[in-house]
Amino acid sequence: MFETASYLYFEDVNWGLLRLWGERRGLDVLDVGCGFATTSQYIEQRGNRVTGIESSAEAVVVARTRISRVVQRDLQDFDPALGAFDAIIFADVLEHLAWPIGVLKKYLTLLKPNGSVIVSLPNVGLWSVRLQHLVGKFEYEETGVLDHTHLRFFTRRSALRMLDEAGLKPLRRTYNPGLVRPFVPLVKSVMGGDKPGSILESKPYKLYLKTVHPIESAFARMWPGMLAFQMIFEATRK
Repeated sequence: MFETASYLYFEDVNWGLLRLWGERRGLDVLDVGCGFATTSQYIEQRGNRVTGIESSAEAVVVARTRISRVVQRDLQDFDPALGAFDAIIFADVLEHLAWPIGVLKKYLTLLKPNGSVIVSLPNVGLWSVRLQHLVGKFEYEETGVLDHTHLRFFTRRSALRMLDEAGLKPLRRTYNPGLVRPFVPLVKSVMGGDKPGSILESKPYKLYLKTVHPIESAFARMWPGMLAFQMIFEATRK
C-alpha cells in the first residue's frame, strides 16, 4: 500500500527568495517545511529569529546547526502554540500537499497583523515540461518541477488563484531561472552528487552562480511563464 523507497532531498539555495527578502532584520520568522534550512539560515544570519518545522529526523539534525529553533513534526500537524510571526515562509512545500489552501489558512492564524507570507512554487509551465507534453510524455523525475513527491502543480495563474482563495493579496513577486535547472539530474550523476549539499559546495556551482546565473535570471524575468523554474510571491492578508 505504501512506497518505502527513500527520497534523497536535493539541497539548493532559493536565491530568488533571499533577493525578495532583502536586508530585513529583527523579525520572527517561521519556515514551514524547512528541510535542511539551506535558505532560511541566510535569513537568520541577517539578524532574524527563525523557527523551522520539519518532519525528517535527518533534516532536523542538520537544520538545528543552522537556525536557532527547529520543531520536528509533520507540518500538517498544526500547533497553534508555535507563536506569532512577522513572516511565514512556504518554500517549495505546498506542492507536496493534497490540500495546500487549508494548510495556508491554518498557518495564517500565526501571522502578526502586519506580517507577510512568502510562497515559493515550482513552475509547471517551464520549457522542459512543455516540451515533454508536446511529445506526449509525462514522467515523474528525481528532482525538479516533476519531482515524484509532488502532488500539486502550478502555473503563475493557478498560484495566484491559490493565494487569493487562502485570503492573501500578493505584494511582490520574483523568479528563479530554469534554463539549465532541468539538467541537475545529469550534473548529479556526473559529479556524484548523492550527498545533499555536494553540488552547492562544488567549484563548478560557484562558477555557475557568478557567470551563468545572472544571465539566466535576466531571461527568466523577461518570460517567466516559460523560463522560470520557481515562482516566489510575498503576500499579506486581504
